[in-house]
Amino acid sequence: MNLDSKLSISLKKRAGNVVLRRDLNGLASASHLSTAIQHQIDDGRLVRLGAGIFAKAVPDSAGKARLAVRLEILLLEVFDKLGVHVIGLTIRRERDRAVCLVDIGTNRTQRKLGWDGIQVQYVVRPRAETDVTKTPGLPANIDELPTQGVASFVERLAKSHGIEYRRSGLDDFAEAVTRAAGDDVDFDLTGKLLVLLKKNDIVNARQFARLMTNHLKEVRRVRPVRGLRDGRLSA
Repeated sequence: MNLDSKLSISLKKRAGNVVLRRDLNGLASASHLSTAIQHQIDDGRLVRLGAGIFAKAVPDSAGKARLAVRLEILLLEVFDKLGVHVIGLTIRRERDRAVCLVDIGTNRTQRKLGWDGIQVQYVVRPRAETDVTKTPGLPANIDELPTQGVASFVERLAKSHGIEYRRSGLDDFAEAVTRAAGDDVDFDLTGKLLVLLKKNDIVNARQFARLMTNHLKEVRRVRPVRGLRDGRLSA
């Protein structure tokens, strides 16, 4: 199997839409990997967002790369991969290009991002002006809720409201009751935090349901990849 095929299979197996160069280094030498990545870009299956940062894409009828998710969702996934906390994100149009203003508070990053007429600019505020307790953006439109990095998003949301999960005797009792009733309910930490957020009216019923669904889908996408035996099968 040549390197282009190995790279294609590796990309298909990876959950999410953002791929970092460092995650692919084990496939080949640096020069050979660069060539294979460029082939994917030329074929419209990858878009270079910045140095060492790529997004999965699907070529249209003309062979031009089309991203699978909206710009704001893609950027949130990029910064989640880079470990940079985003306080706010605003997209505006300037002439023939989109300018994305990313508020990262007092964080610092040297990552330059930009592609296909899209420019990313950072809003960095002095520590005294930064509200460290500000809630991560929670859009009213549930279709704009994150589909990647959901666990991290929920943890930040809970932390910003001073909510943390602590196990009590009632948890043992509730789990025993659900097992006796034949219900297979086993929330992980993210699920338990979501329940607390709903109980405290921080998220409404529709936001709760969508975040829970997105989290479960993300978890299920990651788990099968590890057990994939046939490299020809996509995740």
